[in-house]
Amino acid sequence: MDRNDPATEHQSPARPRRFGLLFTLLSLLILVEVMTVFAVLASQRYATEHALREYSHELLKNVIDETRENAAGFLRRAQDSVALANNVFEAGLLQLDDIGKVERYFLEQLRVVPQLDAIYYGDQYGNFVFSKRSAEDNGFLTKLIQVEAAASERVTLIRRDKHLAEISRSFDPNDSYDPRERPWYVRAMRHNDEIWTDPYIFFTAKQPGVTAAAAVWRPGSPNTGVIGADIKLSALSEFLKTQRIGTSGKAFIIDRDGGVLAHPLDSWMTDYADDGPLRLKKLGEFDPITAQAGVHLAGQFSDLSELSTTHFDKFSLNERFYLSMFVPLFADSQKHWLIGVFAPEDELAEKIREGQRDSVFLGLSMSLLVITAAILIGLISLRPIDRLQREAAEDPLTGLLNRRSFDDLATRRFGISKRQDKPLTAIMIDIDNFKPINDEHGHAIGDEVLRAVARRIRRGLSSRDLLARYGGEEFAILLPDTGLEQGRQIAERLRELVSASSIKSSAGAMHVTVSLGVAERDARIKDLAQLLQRADQAMLAAKRDGRDQVMVVDCHLA
Repeated sequence: MDRNDPATEHQSPARPRRFGLLFTLLSLLILVEVMTVFAVLASQRYATEHALREYSHELLKNVIDETRENAAGFLRRAQDSVALANNVFEAGLLQLDDIGKVERYFLEQLRVVPQLDAIYYGDQYGNFVFSKRSAEDNGFLTKLIQVEAAASERVTLIRRDKHLAEISRSFDPNDSYDPRERPWYVRAMRHNDEIWTDPYIFFTAKQPGVTAAAAVWRPGSPNTGVIGADIKLSALSEFLKTQRIGTSGKAFIIDRDGGVLAHPLDSWMTDYADDGPLRLKKLGEFDPITAQAGVHLAGQFSDLSELSTTHFDKFSLNERFYLSMFVPLFADSQKHWLIGVFAPEDELAEKIREGQRDSVFLGLSMSLLVITAAILIGLISLRPIDRLQREAAEDPLTGLLNRRSFDDLATRRFGISKRQDKPLTAIMIDIDNFKPINDEHGHAIGDEVLRAVARRIRRGLSSRDLLARYGGEEFAILLPDTGLEQGRQIAERLRELVSASSIKSSAGAMHVTVSLGVAERDARIKDLAQLLQRADQAMLAAKRDGRDQVMVVDCHLA
C-alpha cells in the first residue's frame, strides 16, 4: 500500500497512538539532552590541568605500548625464522649434505617473511649457505661455501629472479669469507639461547644492520653451526615511519649506549667505514626535538642499562611542552635496546579540549540528539525486517550465505571485476567421502561435520571474501582482487585447515578432507556461472585424482 494514499491512514487506527508515543519519547530525549548539556557546562569549571596531564600520560603509555609491540613483533619475525630453522636443523630435516634443499628452504623463508634481508647457516668446519634479497633486480642471491670442494669452486654465487628461477651461477676463488669469524657466529656459540648482535656492517650488503642468531645443537654431538637472520637498520627505520604517534610525534629505537638504531627521520646510518666498526648516531644528532628528549633522558640515567621499566619525562622546546616515554623494547632479559616516543603535550590533550569547545554549541548538540533518537527508533523498527532478510540470505545449518544470496552478491562482484579489469578467482570445495558419513552415522552427525568444516573454511578467509554453502556438502568461494596463484595458495591453506586435525563429533573424532578447484576470470568467461563451472571442473578433477588436494584451472590456457 502507498503510504501517501489517504485511504491508507484510515485503515490504520493505531497510527495516531504510535505518533503520540514517538513524540513523547523524543520530548523526553530532548529534555535529557538539555539537562546533560547543562551538567557538562557546570562540570567544566572543575576540570583541572591535573586531569589533562593524567589523560595525556595514559594516552602516551597506550601509544608506546602499541608501538613497542609492533616494533618487537617486526624484529620477532627474524627470531621466529631463526628458531624455526634451528628446530629443522636439530631434527635432522635439513643437512648441509643436501645444499640445494637448504637453499630452497632459506629462499622460501625470505619470500614469506618480508622483514628479513638474509638468512644463512654456517657450520663448525666453515661450510656456509647464505641467501639474501637482491635490491638490483628484486630477486635473490645465494652464496655457497663448501670447504671440501676444489679451491676454484669453493665459493659459488647463484643469482635467481623473484620466482626463484636461476639466472646465473659463478665461482669466486678469491672470496676468503669464513662464517666462523663473524660476530653473529662467535656470539651465538657463546650462548645457549637466541641472541641479537650489536649493529655491524653486513659483509655482502655493505649496509648496517642487526642479526638474530642461535647455535644449532644435535643430540649426542657438539655444536654443528649457527643459524642467522639479518634485518637492515634502514628497514627498521622505514617500519617506524608507518607508526602514527598523533600527528607530529615520533618513535625511535636506541641501544644501551644511546646510539640510535632506528628513527623515522633518518633511515640510513652514514657514520661508518666499509672496513671499520659502525658508529651509530646519537639522539643529539637528529632533529631538535629528538635531541632534547635525549638530553633529558641522559640527565635521568647516566647508564641506560639501568632503565628496566617505563620511564616518563617532560621537556620544553621553543615554549612548547613535550611528553616523552622510554621503555625496554623486549620484555624478556634482552633489555639492551630501548624504544622511545615523544609527542606535544597539547596535541595529546587535544581531544579533551575539542570536547570542551564542542560542548558550547548546545543547540547543535540537541539537534544531533534528536537525529540520533530518530535513527535509533528507525533501527528498532527495522530490526524485524533486518532479521528476516538475514534469515533469507543465510544457510540455516552453517550460518554461511546460501546459494541464492551468494549468486546475487557474486554476480555484482563479477561485474565490478570485469568493468575495472581486476582479477577475480573462484574456489569450489567438496567434502570427500561425505555420503559414507551420513550412511554410517546418520544425518545429524553429517550436519555436525558440515558445521565444523564451514567454521574452519571461514577462519581461513578475509572479510572481503564471499563464502557460501552451495549445496549439500559443497561450498563456493569468490576472492575479489585475487589472481590464480594467490587463489591456489589460499585454497591450499583451506585444505590444510580442514584436514589439520580431526573433527570432534557426537560419534567420535573423524578425519575429514576436502577437494578444491580453483579458476580465475579471464576475457572469455562471460558470467559468474562459467567461472564457477570452471572451478567445479577443477574440483571434480581433484576428486578423480585421489581427493584431499587442490586442482587449478588456468582459464588463460583452457
